[in-house]
Amino acid sequence: MLTDLVEVTTQDGVLLGGAYFAPSVESRPSPVEAVCFFHGDGGHFYRKLYLELGARLAANGIAFLAANRRGHDIVSNGAPDGPLGGYAHESVNDARLDYAAWLDLLRERGYTNIIIGGHSGGAVRAVYAQSTERYPSVSGVIAVSPGEYDHQNLFDLHPGEFADAYSWCVERVESGDPDAYIRPGMPWGSTWTARAFIDCFNPDNRYSVTRRAAELDCPALFVFGEEECGDGPRKLPVCGAAMRSLRSADYERVAVRVIDGADHGYRERDAQLFAAILGWLSDL
Repeated sequence: MLTDLVEVTTQDGVLLGGAYFAPSVESRPSPVEAVCFFHGDGGHFYRKLYLELGARLAANGIAFLAANRRGHDIVSNGAPDGPLGGYAHESVNDARLDYAAWLDLLRERGYTNIIIGGHSGGAVRAVYAQSTERYPSVSGVIAVSPGEYDHQNLFDLHPGEFADAYSWCVERVESGDPDAYIRPGMPWGSTWTARAFIDCFNPDNRYSVTRRAAELDCPALFVFGEEECGDGPRKLPVCGAAMRSLRSADYERVAVRVIDGADHGYRERDAQLFAAILGWLSDL
């Protein structure tokens, strides 16, 4: 697969890398010209799933940008002379600046009809960013396996564990140690600072995908894996909660798809994921 490595600098000075796939054919099945796609929490743009998705869309005439957000890897450099970055330090709110920088790059390359999207935590950020910023060049959102960041629901999904972790984080912030790290093992396996954990899972539900989907000004596709939404060994409760909540909400411009046999990483189901995305793009 052929791709160009690209970089942008956000308004607040964070350098981000990505992979740009130019369309390899002139015709395309959709009015959409380009897709800007963010990785999952603690990940990076060069995961095989994202690169293969880019190659397949480019072969169908749609440009694709597999892009780092500032929450790439668990801990990374932030802005020069600034605090550390990476997922452990990231606020979902910062995705607004990350998408803005990448959208500038795509517009400079002549694209005016763009989809923003992402996988896992990147999907949460796509929904949030478009619901708050309403980027004028963005005509839709693709959210692959987002979790539902609902404070009370997390208490119910992880009795005791979530309450203990959240209380610990509040204590650290109140004692002047907001950058203390925590690895609670839920809602998924990752590392946060106390400040970032409180931001993600705040009682005001600021990043709830169900709440933010209602505020979108454009169509949205939500895709989930059957296995992550079930009760088996590959379940991810926050994703199952998001799928069920969105289906129950039944928003007019929101489509919800579930890929049979797929887990959170879409292992051996990447072709089905691509088909679902391309089919939705073709119907816009």
